Amino acid sequence: MVLLAAGALAVVRSGRWRPVLPVVAAAVVAGGLVALVEAADVFAAAADPAALDAVAPPVPGFPTVIGLGALAGAATAAAPWLSRRWRQATWMTLLGLALARFLATPASFATLVALLLGWLTGAAAVVAFGGPWRRPRGRAVAGGLAAAGVPVVRLEQASVDARGSTPWFAVNTVGSRLFVKVLGDDERSADRLFRLYRRLSPRDLGDERPFTTLRRAVEHEALVALAARDVGVRTPGLVALARVEPNGFALAYQAIDGGSLDRVQPGAVSDEVLAALWAQVVLLRSHRIAHRDLRLANLFLDGDGAVWIIDFGFSELAAADTLLATDLAEVVASSALQVGAERAVDAAVLAVGSDALRSARGRLRPWALSGATRRALADRPGLLDDIRHRMGTAS
Repeated sequence: MVLLAAGALAVVRSGRWRPVLPVVAAAVVAGGLVALVEAADVFAAAADPAALDAVAPPVPGFPTVIGLGALAGAATAAAPWLSRRWRQATWMTLLGLALARFLATPASFATLVALLLGWLTGAAAVVAFGGPWRRPRGRAVAGGLAAAGVPVVRLEQASVDARGSTPWFAVNTVGSRLFVKVLGDDERSADRLFRLYRRLSPRDLGDERPFTTLRRAVEHEALVALAARDVGVRTPGLVALARVEPNGFALAYQAIDGGSLDRVQPGAVSDEVLAALWAQVVLLRSHRIAHRDLRLANLFLDGDGAVWIIDFGFSELAAADTLLATDLAEVVASSALQVGAERAVDAAVLAVGSDALRSARGRLRPWALSGATRRALADRPGLLDDIRHRMGTAS
C-alpha cells in the first residue's frame, strides 16, 4: 500500500494522468489472476488434506501473494513513466518484500508465480495502452544541435529507411543541408532486444557485447565514421554529436544530394557505378573496417555517379575475417537485386578476386544477411541460389 500510495502521489504532483489507467488496470487484473491461482490451489488441496500444508498461509507484516502480484503489475505498467532511479527503487523494494516473504513462509512457488503474473500483466497493459513518447522532439533536436555549435533554421523529419534511429533533415544558418540521426531510449531498447535475439541465435554472427550506455554506442558510431572517412571512404562528414533531451543523442552529418540504391531505377546502376561501389568496399576491407549493414538503403548514389556509404551504427574496427566476409556476401546479394546475379558477381570478382569471393560464399545465407536484403531475396525465388553458384565457380 505504501508503494501504491507513493506512486499515486508522484502522479498527482507531476500532473501526468495518462499512466493512471494502465497502472490501475494492471494491478487489478494481476491481483485477480493471482487470486484465481490461489483459489485453484486451495480447491485442489481440499481433496487431499495433507496437501493443505503446501498452501502458504498469510504472514503478519507481509503482503499477500495477491498484493505482491498487484504491486508487480503496477510497477511494470508504471516503469516506462518513471526515471531510472525510481524504477530501480521500486523493483528493489518489491523484490525485497518477495524474498522476505519467500523466506518466512513454507516452501512454495506462490511468490514467484505472483511476480511473474504481475510482470506479464503489466507488460500487457503497456502494450495495450501505450507508453510515453520517449523520442526526442524537433524542438529538443534543434536545441541540442544549437548547444553543440550547429544552429539550424529548418528541421523536418525524414521519410527514409533509418533502422534503429529517428532521421531528420536540417538546414543550418549558412544554408548547408544536414542529415541528423537521433537516438533515444526507445531506439536503445530496440537495439538491445535486436542484439539479444542475435546473441541467442545458434549461428556465428560475430557480434561483440553491446555497449553499456547509449552514449558509448553513439560515440562508437562517430568514431568508425570518422575513421572510415579518414582512410578515404566516401562517407558524409560528421558535423556534430549533440546531446538531445530527454536522454537522447544526435549525430549530424553533411547531407548527400542523391538517393539510396534501393530507390533508384535499376538502369541507373551501371558497370561504372558497380565499380565505384566496390572501390569503397575494398577501402573498408583493406583497413579491416566491417560495416555490417551494406544493404541498398545504406549505399547512396549522388548526381555525379559517385557511391557513398552511410550509417556505421553496427560497424566494427579491427574486424575479424568473418565480419569482412559477411560484408562481401551482403554487397553481392544486395547489388544482385538491382543488376542480377551475373553482373553482381562479375563486379565483385574484378574488385576483390575470386579467392576472396569464394571464401565469403559460406556467409551467403539468409541468416547472415540484413533483414531488408533477406526479405527482398525472398521475393525473387532462385536468385540467392544463382548467386551462390556463380560465387562458387568464379575465376
